[in-house]
Amino acid sequence: MKDSSKKKCRCCLKAKPLEQFHRLAGTAAIHPFCRPCLGATVRRRTALRGSQRTLNTRGCAQCGQDLPLQMFHWLRASGSFHSYCRPCHAAYMADRYRRLQGGRKRG
Repeated sequence: MKDSSKKKCRCCLKAKPLEQFHRLAGTAAIHPFCRPCLGATVRRRTALRGSQRTLNTRGCAQCGQDLPLQMFHWLRASGSFHSYCRPCHAAYMADRYRRLQGGRKRG
């Protein structure tokens, strides 16, 4: 019989109390990693991401390439660069325009 007050962490493979896991926002689901493992994973990924880039490059969230900052739109309202590079953003907006215009009749 399984103890319902414990859950096995997918990272360290130890059975821990449910209080050691984050609840996913807006759902009853529980994160598969315990709090210590999740924190270590996030820190490791952040350190790796920071070491791979210089101050003059940014990674595109769509294509995943590290590109110079000139390849990203500047967002005045937030004071930062867009997460998609210019070509990916243009392709996304063209697709969005086609989807939205497809349902409308002209004339």
